[in-house]
Amino acid sequence: MSLHTTIAVGGPAKFFAVPRSSREVVELVKLARGRDLDFIVIGKGSNLLVRDGGYRGMVIKIGHNLSRIKLNKQTIFAEAGASFSLLARKSLSHGRSGFEFALGIPGTVGGAVRMNAGAYGSEVSNVLVRLRVIDENSKVWVIKAREIEFGYRRIGLPHNAIVLSATFFCPPGEVNKEILAKSTQRKRTQPVSSKSFGCTFVNPPGAHAGRLIDACGLKGTRSGGAMISKKHANFILNVGENTKASDVEALIDLAKREVRKKFGVSLRPEVIIIGH
Repeated sequence: MSLHTTIAVGGPAKFFAVPRSSREVVELVKLARGRDLDFIVIGKGSNLLVRDGGYRGMVIKIGHNLSRIKLNKQTIFAEAGASFSLLARKSLSHGRSGFEFALGIPGTVGGAVRMNAGAYGSEVSNVLVRLRVIDENSKVWVIKAREIEFGYRRIGLPHNAIVLSATFFCPPGEVNKEILAKSTQRKRTQPVSSKSFGCTFVNPPGAHAGRLIDACGLKGTRSGGAMISKKHANFILNVGENTKASDVEALIDLAKREVRKKFGVSLRPEVIIIGH
């Protein structure tokens, strides 16, 4: 799975499928559920760590086959496999407002929706109109945003619901220049060109995970081929040639432990860890 995650580590999946259509996603989900097989749906794998022993279930990768973007008069439709940052760039290039915050956020539309991705005071919930999802019975439904409960880096969908596409409110209008400027400056403050998850931890209430980790003196700390970034402590980087998932997980555990010890704060990872 090192070829299918942005941190570029991890063991193999027992089964790996790349559907070519929404119908194939539904069929794969039915197959996995019918055989009582564990499965996970991924996009770019930007918030995923697969342990070195691999994953014994099925990985369903929603990628370029399901990446259509369509601009309408007041909204933008995007399939789950579309790049979230590409969606933002396309929106801005057509004089649309609302997606300034999304520039530089890694991952796909499906993943961004699933974690209610955001930055600089804006997030997916501010622009989402409706979703098309597969439910636990492998049925396809359209859910309106007003029917969903949102929280910080979370969305009130069942754990096993799968996002197929989303429609966002993104009308023509003047962009928020302040948010746009902050988004375009990410390269200065974050190691966006390095192999990483993006941010590793959710910011705790009233604090910043990166600042807490930095205050513990952990910037630059290494475990094998993994390193806590010297530029931004909420990023764990793959800087080695034979980096293991266990190297990365060791730094996740170290950061959690040291921040808990020093500040009494429990850091919650944005990263999903699977496998054995």
